[in-house]
Amino acid sequence: MEPLLWCIKYRPKNWDEFVGQESTISQLKSLVESNTLQNMIFYGPTGTGKSAAADVFSKSILGDSFDANFKSLNIRDIWFMSMTDAKRTVQDLAKLDRDERSELDEYMSVVYREATAALKSKGRTSPPNRSQLLQEAIRLFASTVTVTDEKIKILVLDEADALSYSMQQALRRTMELYSNACRFILITPSLSGWSPAVISRCTVLKFPLLQTDEIIAHLSDIAKKENVSLNNEASMAIARESEGDLRRAINLLQIAATSGSTITEDIVYIHSETTLNRTAREIVSLSIDGSYSDARKMIRGLVAIDGYDPQEVLLAIKRDLVKRPFTPFTLDKVLSRVAEIDYRIIQGKNSFVHLAALLASLRNYTTELT
Repeated sequence: MEPLLWCIKYRPKNWDEFVGQESTISQLKSLVESNTLQNMIFYGPTGTGKSAAADVFSKSILGDSFDANFKSLNIRDIWFMSMTDAKRTVQDLAKLDRDERSELDEYMSVVYREATAALKSKGRTSPPNRSQLLQEAIRLFASTVTVTDEKIKILVLDEADALSYSMQQALRRTMELYSNACRFILITPSLSGWSPAVISRCTVLKFPLLQTDEIIAHLSDIAKKENVSLNNEASMAIARESEGDLRRAINLLQIAATSGSTITEDIVYIHSETTLNRTAREIVSLSIDGSYSDARKMIRGLVAIDGYDPQEVLLAIKRDLVKRPFTPFTLDKVLSRVAEIDYRIIQGKNSFVHLAALLASLRNYTTELT
């Protein structure tokens, strides 16, 4: 079946299909041509092609053995996986329909048995915790031999920034122990919080935000293929709203296209106004007006009830702040405060407390500094 999402349908499948990132893609192509396979870190904002580049690079290196010697694991998917689901045996999963189980379910079933057996061999009777399960998920694939003698395996760890410092040390040890069998590609939004020991063992490649003209050109190409009329003002509006995130731009284009075959600037703005963005704007307005309690209740609803990631909420607040008519000095102070809160959330502290602290400080910044 043809993918319903355009961002999947038009995901790069070879080097020529990548948008922007010429320097980074050139480096990867050179590594493929020289048959050089090292541990690597791909870092940069979302929607810049990191995961797609990892897939294309791995297929180019592994060739026909790709299916047998490649695996991609999302760290957050594993970390937040239900322990009840992980405990299911392979026999239990075999009884389910194909659409009721995933490749990750099947893999984690094996991982849970291996982690339990490893603990028993050490005289421990307690079941594995999430940290042990995650470490075993990485070790299990890295430690097994390759199917073909002339190739080495590749393990992609997506959203690897979710690894704690202690887990990074365990990862470093795994990289050393199984260096003759497996190479790692770590995908992360930034290098902040990463152990220097891990970074020093990897080739680091940056994926910067895409330029506006690159996004507009790609959107125009997709619009033609999908028989959608997209004028220049609408293209600029999508590029502006996506802020360099190509995946977000394509999703916004597809959503706007549901209104008809002709997309205008007004249609783009109507569909770009998501519930999160709208609520974030209300939260900022309430905070600036001094209605801290109401703003705090709304942000609690976003995080605790609606299930938005705290950093996603913070990003929505930041996007609204930069659109406000602040003086450059005030905006500088406000964004510095946002960056401080973002850093605290990344460090694993209580995210709701820090988001509430941001709201409490907005009125002071915007009244005293303007």
